[in-house]
Amino acid sequence: MKLAWDLLLEAADAAFERDDYNGLSLMRTLESLSPDMAAYTGTHEGYSAWEVAQHVAYFKHHVTKAIDPSVEPYPLRKGPSGFAPPSEVSKAAWSEVLSYLRIIHAKAMSTLRTAPDSIFDEPMPKWDTTIGRAVVWLLSHDSYHSAQIRNMGVPGLKEPK
Repeated sequence: MKLAWDLLLEAADAAFERDDYNGLSLMRTLESLSPDMAAYTGTHEGYSAWEVAQHVAYFKHHVTKAIDPSVEPYPLRKGPSGFAPPSEVSKAAWSEVLSYLRIIHAKAMSTLRTAPDSIFDEPMPKWDTTIGRAVVWLLSHDSYHSAQIRNMGVPGLKEPK
């Protein structure tokens, strides 16, 4: 039987890349968007799917770097809580965000799979919690934001009933 940790990481991979019990994965949702759709800010939330994608990448990077300080610096645009509007709306810029999401997800999963148990009791930098609690939150973060993007009024994703 698989260990609970393996099942949690498998669920996080599914929420990121494959469809899971909560619907379309984050990447399938994001990859269905053109750059203009991703940058659209007339949503119910008031920000774009592009900003949400950068937020997800930012926090995945932040938690991963707390576990492995050798992680490269965050390469995307930063804003409050990682929500940053695109500096340029283009296919190349959108592809850069999607590519980095794949890179940091793979790094996060490999880091979590090899992290020593002791790291999870360490304080999470700049947060009033442990790295372990931050990881538990992170494992559901993609699923939450995938559903958010699908329901926040991005043109072409979901029409109002």
